[in-house]
Formats: sequence, C-alpha cells, structure tokens
Amino acid sequence: MGLLPLKSDIVFRMVFGDYRYVGIIRAFLLAALDIPTDEYESLEIIDPHLERDRPEDKLGILDVRVRLKNGKLISIEVQMRKTPFMPERVAFSTGRNLSRQIVSGQSYGQIEKVITVVIANYNMIKGDEWYHHKFKLYDAEHGVLFTDIMEIHTLELGKLPDDGDSLGGKERELLNWLRLIRSERKEEIEMLATKTPEMEMAVGRLKQLSADERARMLYEARELALMDEMARIEAAAVEGRAEGRAEGRAEGKAEIAKRMLDSNFDLETVSKISGLSLEEIESLRD
Repeated sequence: MGLLPLKSDIVFRMVFGDYRYVGIIRAFLLAALDIPTDEYESLEIIDPHLERDRPEDKLGILDVRVRLKNGKLISIEVQMRKTPFMPERVAFSTGRNLSRQIVSGQSYGQIEKVITVVIANYNMIKGDEWYHHKFKLYDAEHGVLFTDIMEIHTLELGKLPDDGDSLGGKERELLNWLRLIRSERKEEIEMLATKTPEMEMAVGRLKQLSADERARMLYEARELALMDEMARIEAAAVEGRAEGRAEGRAEGKAEIAKRMLDSNFDLETVSKISGLSLEEIESLRD
C-alpha cells in the first residue's frame, strides 16, 4: 500500500494542521516567510479539526490557519486543480480575514497583519517561471509600499527547479518542503525525510496516516466526486469507437489518463479510473 499524496488538501491538513505536530507547520512557515523566529514561540493552530463534516465541503481547497504570538494571522491553502478566478478568490478571502478582526466601535489599529500562502499544483502566475512570489499593496510605478497589513504568497509546485544547489539555506529548505509536498515517489520522500527533524516528523506522520484505514477513507471520499466526473469523461471518450475493438478501448483509456494528468490528478487515482498501470501512466506523463 503506497503513501497518501501529501499534495492532496485533506492529507496536507492532517499532516500540517495537527496541533500535536506543531513543529511541522512552524518549520515550513519559517522557510516560506520573512518573519523573525521569536514570533513563532507561541504559534497556535486555530482550527485543529482533521476533516470537514462532508467530503464535498470546500472541494479542491483546504485551509490550515495559525496565529503567532504577536497576533499575525497566517492562512495556508492547497489548490490541487486549476480554478477560475483564483487570484480574485484569494484576494477576497485575505480581505475577509482582515475585516473579521474588528466589529463596530473598535479601532482599525487593532487589526493584525494577515498573510495568505497558496500552494498550487498548477501554474497559477502567468508569464513568470519562478515558483515563489510575494504580493503586497504598493505603488508599482514608484515602488512605494502602501501598507503591509496584508501579504499573499504563491508557491507553485509545477515550477520547482530540478537543481537547487545555487539557492541559499532558507530558500533551499523551502524548496525541499515543496518537493516533499509534490512528491509521489517513496524513494524521494524517504530521502527528503533526512533533511531536517521536522521533515522526518512530517514523513512519519504521513506514513501513519497512510496505514490508517479511516484516513484513507477520508482521502478517497474527497476524491469520489472527482472520480465520478472522470467516469463521465470515460463514457464520452469511449462513445463512438467501434464496439469490441481492443485498439479503440486502449485509445479511450489513454485519452482518459491524459485528461486526468492534465487536471493534476495523482497517479493512483488515474490508474483506478483509466484502468492503466502506473508504468503506463508514467510513460504517458513523460
């Protein structure tokens, strides 16, 4: 039985959003954000629940929210598949996190900084190949910062460089975390687990979940709606081909697998729906 995919939003949350393993999310944020180490001394995971009440709740995206000792609010979101108007949605949710901090009669000075981190399993920022971007409110023409009250980071798994030797210590650590989140190969995951104690902790937690029947059921339930959608694609792909022709059936399976790979489905799900082996799917992806 293979490891669950860490880039699945529900698996990500069960690993990074569990208050019993707070060191994992602390180490990840230290690598991703320019925040002094001492501000993480009393990091609090605001929503420690491991799953939603229904698998379809907030389909395709799941949050882990933490608050630092000085009040900064950080929201980490995992986006598995390309979603229309994603930048607008992220801007809206970041603004909502700001507005929820005060009620009528309170001072704007009570608002604490809000940071949103989006981990995307597709290329979200067009026209640029760098995998980590940080957005703030500033005058683009004159380079003047308006306010640092809100900040949005995008981390795109599809843009990770093959060679990170030229990166500095903190950037290299972030790259290792993102490779761990992206990876579906056990050998690479085992290698990355040796990089830091926190990565070893994350991989250990991932192994626990992968061996847990309930965790697998939650993951599979999250994928069920998407699998149903791909089943409809399968019917459409096979329709019109000569009945009983093995060649036609093979073409249909390959077409289904290609469409699922383009939509960033994990390999095990592609195999279940298309009927192709993992080796055949790997060759299609290559």
